[in-house]
Amino acid sequence: MKQGAAMSLFGLLGLLVLLSCEYTDKHHSGALCGQTFVDSLEVRVQDSLFSNVLYSRSQIRDALIQVQDSQSYYRLIALYGKTFFVSSDFDSVLYYHRQVKEFLPKAVRCSRWNNVLSEIYNMEGNVWMQLNRPDSAIMDYEQAYRYCLEGEKLQRLPDICINMADAYLHSGDLAHTASYYRRALFLCDSLNLSEHTKFPIYYGLGQTYMELRDFVLSDYYYELAGQFFDGMNVGEKWTYLNNRGNYYYYIKDYQEALKYMRRANELVSAHSQMVFEQNFIKVNLGELYVLTDNLDSAQTCLDDSYRFFSKIQHNSAVHYIETQMIELALKKGNLRQAQKMIARTAPVGHLDANMLTIRNQYLQHYFERIGDYRHAYEYLKRDRHLDDSIRSERVQMRVAELDMRYRQNTVVLRKEMRIQQQEGEVRALKLSVYIWVLVSVLLVVGTIVIIWYMRKKREFLRERFFQQINRIRMENLRSRISPHFTFNVLGREINQFNGSEEVKNNLMGLVKYLRRSLELTEKLSVPLQDELDFVRSYIDLEKGRVGDGFTPTVTIEDGLDATRIMVPSMIVQIPVENAIKHGLAGKDGAKELAVCVSRQENGVCITVADNGRGYLPQVSSATCGTGTGLKVLYQTIQLLNAKNKSDKIRFDITNRNDGKTGTQVSVYIPFRFSYDL
Repeated sequence: MKQGAAMSLFGLLGLLVLLSCEYTDKHHSGALCGQTFVDSLEVRVQDSLFSNVLYSRSQIRDALIQVQDSQSYYRLIALYGKTFFVSSDFDSVLYYHRQVKEFLPKAVRCSRWNNVLSEIYNMEGNVWMQLNRPDSAIMDYEQAYRYCLEGEKLQRLPDICINMADAYLHSGDLAHTASYYRRALFLCDSLNLSEHTKFPIYYGLGQTYMELRDFVLSDYYYELAGQFFDGMNVGEKWTYLNNRGNYYYYIKDYQEALKYMRRANELVSAHSQMVFEQNFIKVNLGELYVLTDNLDSAQTCLDDSYRFFSKIQHNSAVHYIETQMIELALKKGNLRQAQKMIARTAPVGHLDANMLTIRNQYLQHYFERIGDYRHAYEYLKRDRHLDDSIRSERVQMRVAELDMRYRQNTVVLRKEMRIQQQEGEVRALKLSVYIWVLVSVLLVVGTIVIIWYMRKKREFLRERFFQQINRIRMENLRSRISPHFTFNVLGREINQFNGSEEVKNNLMGLVKYLRRSLELTEKLSVPLQDELDFVRSYIDLEKGRVGDGFTPTVTIEDGLDATRIMVPSMIVQIPVENAIKHGLAGKDGAKELAVCVSRQENGVCITVADNGRGYLPQVSSATCGTGTGLKVLYQTIQLLNAKNKSDKIRFDITNRNDGKTGTQVSVYIPFRFSYDL
């Protein structure tokens, strides 16, 4: 039988190793366990990231305490930093990512770690985009793309290309914008990704051709993206609605633009963590309200967004809002306010050409209103010159985009042929690798089985040795003194005691209590009925000490058979003793002590409540070593819970929450709890 078991184990281990030999990264068993744990946590966090970002952070903080593998720890740090991007806390994102980069020289380079690096560089690129620094974003996106190529999650490559395209779009390089969007489409097809993954590319191309003022192509791609609207997440829906609204803004259909911008505003208003998006959409709404003469609504939107972007020092957005406030003041007839906004506003470095055009137009309106036609004509000429320059630049961009598209298609065909050739070479190489791997696996598995058998044998011998030592110790302890003999002597002496009957009864009760205490403490678990009888005996002994007004009650819910329910020894007696000692002794007035046993879920709930001074954790915490009984009880519960993987005992000490002062101890014990160690 032992030989058959060893052979079965040998075969099982061989199968597991064969399945795992596809991975090129070699990690020790603890690291693999940690990586798997982080993988599952990442999925859970991603699901709750937009709906409840605080919950996501709490999950990661709890996990950081558990992981021991350093690379798993820093994977969690990277994920923790990502949660702050959702709430627009960009400094925190960069702070936690900096910790991961500092760990980089110590990290073991592998495909999974490359995934982490790709993710943090991609996220930092997103941060720079939010702060209107597209050049910095492009550098980080390029790093993210390189690491992703060396990682396991190639399906993220299209997303990085989309981000790269968006960065080039904001820097005004529309040719590279279209190029990266088309590269993303190619990657989606090459990786056999679903059509659903392409909609960000579609609305990105829609925005690109909108900037090139090719509204026919722009509308075509926006319509393609709109087919997938119901399957988008919150951030993707917001991006689509905002870009679609911009399309109608540029074709001067302001009412249709307002419809999409309002939908985007309603969407992000329901997600309190999307603070940046809420204020971004208010800027667009404010401008549309100015153009449609809804001046009060425009004032509200622009004021709210101005406060937010001033606080985070987003100078480009602040500059644009101040530009809109110039026109808003002119429409309200407040020339003083318009003059104030003009004096306050100053160039902030790189500005979008469309933003400069709008500002020139509003400054022209201002000088016309104050009668300074010379300056008004100057800004009119600037606007026309800029418009001519933009049109010329767009023509050049269109030519460059067409040329890049042609060259990209040619490169794609060459790459496809090269990929097919490499696939054949890889298949031949894999066949020879599999043969050598199989031989190595057989040797490794044989060694593992021998080591495992020798280790099991050593553990068995060591366990038997300790059992013998413990048995000898117990026998030695019992041989030193017989507690039962001592109790018998005490009982005879008390019977001959000539004092008062009350003192004699108390002494007999004490002997009975000590004898029962010894019997219970020798056992790991006892029937609940025995535990409660022991508690009643203890309460009877303590009544005189507690004083007048002491009202103890012990109740058991109907239908519960206390004789068949097993509980850890002293699980009720120790909380009752603490309640009398720390809560009720020395208290004036009525003193209440209630022990209640009730059914809860798949177990029994025991509560011990008093109306004493209440629970003071900083004073009476068992974990701080101030209560011996509770400390032993905690250690016993931890030992038992370690052996019960599913159902566990729960032990809580809190202040009462029913309007009364006092302490409440709650113990939940599953019916099927095992006390076999």
